[in-house]
Parts: sequence; structure tokens; C-alpha cells
Amino acid sequence: MKDHHLRAWLKVAELRSIRGAARSLHLSQAAVTKAIKELETELEAPLLTRSPKGIAVTECGEHLTVRAQLAQAQLTLARQDIRQLLSGVQARVAVGVTPMVMLSVLPDVLSDFRQSMPAAKLKVSEGLLAAVLPALRNGTMDFAVASGVMGGYDGQEFDFEALRPLEFMIACRRGHPLAQATHWDDIVDCEWLLNVSGGSHTDAFLQGLRANGLKAPERVIDCDTFGVMWNLMVRSDALIICPSGMLDVQPYGGEASQIRADAPMPVANIGIMTLRGTPLSLAATTMADLFRRRLHGHAQAGARAIRPAGGGA
Repeated sequence: MKDHHLRAWLKVAELRSIRGAARSLHLSQAAVTKAIKELETELEAPLLTRSPKGIAVTECGEHLTVRAQLAQAQLTLARQDIRQLLSGVQARVAVGVTPMVMLSVLPDVLSDFRQSMPAAKLKVSEGLLAAVLPALRNGTMDFAVASGVMGGYDGQEFDFEALRPLEFMIACRRGHPLAQATHWDDIVDCEWLLNVSGGSHTDAFLQGLRANGLKAPERVIDCDTFGVMWNLMVRSDALIICPSGMLDVQPYGGEASQIRADAPMPVANIGIMTLRGTPLSLAATTMADLFRRRLHGHAQAGARAIRPAGGGA
């Protein structure tokens, strides 16, 4: 049973006329008659009765009509979805991701996404807020999976959907002479590699120092990419502020140590950031849903990993 058989049948059943169906479908009467006969042969059942008064649909034909209408409706929806999902023109996603997301769930999200939209064009950028906010404003980025620091962005302009908490730490290279420092005064005069743009977690960190009457670092190298920051840190005595989870990711965990100094750390979440009032495309919505699923699962797995023995909550 082929699609053109069903289209011919539905038009005949609708118009109760082979001639009318042929005219409507821009086919010859012979082509429509042949399609109906092939259907009857395949189904081994009469679909039409003919008389001097015209044609009538049999009971078998009525049942076929109901099923054929449903099948055609589903095929129409399928064609629409496939055009959207597989069109290289329509299916484009540009997303920004924080380093922690890049190193944890991003590979799985991209793998899942490719299974559903293999022809989509993708752009993945580093999701530090200094780059994310202007890209969201001008439409070159659909959404970002970023670290939302409390008060760190304009809540009137952007929406932020928190997905999991994000803790920060002070990090140094393995073997750093101040790796065991516990007081802020011991490390404040070190060289620091920081992204000092407004709204960043570093900006929140510096605000927290001032709020607690602590001296802010003065020897600062401003870095706007995580890769530069990390590589300079592991090859010098400079310090950085980064997600605590970096120590759980190889090879990063083998290259750095946490300095547990008595300095306030910013409060943040990893979440999906979008420009308010701008709906996502089908492709971007699909990818955002995959990030939600993976980040929720990652958070639950982490909670199970740190749950104390005995099953306590």
C-alpha cells in the first residue's frame, strides 16, 4: 500500500466520483481507477460498488477511509517535523557553555542531539558571562548554560533557569608553596588570574571580599577565557577562582589543588540563560531539554556519591 494509493482513495471517498477525484488530483481517470483496483487487490476486499447512479463506498471502504485519514494526518506531521529537524537551513543552534559544563555533560548532550538532529549546524562557545550577554542580545547565541551568580546579571533583560548549584574554590598548581594556606592574608598578595568582567563569579567574589572588610588582590591578570587562565595557573604560582568540581575532572584534578583559605565564595547555580521574550527554535529547544535532563541526572548522581553510609539523607 503506497502513499499515492491512499491519496487517490481518500479523494474518491470524499467526492464519490472517480472523474472528480482525477480532476482534483491532476491525474487521468485511468490512473485513479488503477490505484483503486490495486488497493482492492492488496486488501482482497471490494471498496466501491458501481451502478448506473454512480459509485458507492462499501463498508470495507468506510473502514479504510478512517484509517487512511489518520495515516495521512500522521504523515503530514512527520513531514513537517522532519523538514524542521533535518533541514540544514532551519536547524541551527548556537550555545555557550561554562567550562564545568563543557567538561562534564556537554559530550553526552551533543551525542544525544546528533541522534535526533544529525544535519543541524552547531556552534559551541565558551560561556563566560562577558561573552554570553552580548551574544544573547544580538541573537548570535540561542542560549547559554552558564553560571548564574546572585545579582550578577540583569534580571529584567535575561531569564535564568537554575538547574544545579555550583560551588567555587581558590585553586593553585600542584606543589604550590601556599597550597596549605588557611588565611586570606597569606594569599591575597599573590598573582591572580581573574575574569573581572561585571556579573562574573569573580566580580561576585571581589564584592564579597569588600563586604567582609577583606583586602582585594592587587596583582591581577585579566583573563577572558578559561583555557588561558588554567594553563597559566598550572605553569606559575598564580591563583584562580574556579568551580570546585574541576578537581573531579581529569586531567585537571591532577594538575591543581584547592586552597582552603577563609575567604567568602560566591553563591551560584548552573542554569540556562536566554534573552527574555525571545522564544527558542525547535532545534534550540531540543538541545536545552537535553541539557536539563543531563544536568539533573548529573546532580542526582553527585548527591548519591556523597550520601553517607547507612542511607541517611
